[in-house]
Amino acid sequence: MARLWTCALLVSFSLGLQFSAASPATAGPPAEQLTSQIDRVLAVLGDPAFKGDDHVAPRRQAVRQVTDKLIDWNEMGRRTLGAHWQTLPDGDRAAFVELFSELLNRAYLKNLDRYDGEKIIVTGDSLDGDRAVVQARIVGRDGHNGMPLDFAMLRDGERWRVWDIRMQGTSMVGGYRAQFARLLQTEPYGIVIRRLRERVDALQP
Repeated sequence: MARLWTCALLVSFSLGLQFSAASPATAGPPAEQLTSQIDRVLAVLGDPAFKGDDHVAPRRQAVRQVTDKLIDWNEMGRRTLGAHWQTLPDGDRAAFVELFSELLNRAYLKNLDRYDGEKIIVTGDSLDGDRAVVQARIVGRDGHNGMPLDFAMLRDGERWRVWDIRMQGTSMVGGYRAQFARLLQTEPYGIVIRRLRERVDALQP
């Protein structure tokens, strides 16, 4: 499951593998924009200037520049903290979003070099006002029709940005929200943030 999350995240969060996308005939702007971002990640991974062990850091940074524009980190952070988000001043909210995004980037970008032929195929989308869900499927190296997944997206001006990934009925944001909820039941917010910062510091950029 961790490897599949990595594959899904690299499109949005980027996080980590190579993708292929076919623009569905009935695709709306959310699916089209997600497909475009997949193509941009592919371009980075296929660029000879970023290949090899000597270019690990710039390759990861180039991918992150693509995916940071695609992910709505603020919405993801808000959803992750749930009701506790409402109790925080703006400065603490911004600090949490920065730490949380750094944690996920460091945790998943390290898998960028473990590409094993998986692809993500965008198949369509459904819109409801400023919200959308883009349907996709992970396809294995052997071409086996793999696991479906959904990208929850939110309109930000003319752009559509990802705030959650759902696979086999499991929400990525929902999983993190449950973890933070358990921690906040037993420890004050300041301690939870300190542990989050320590975890980020322990992961190599």
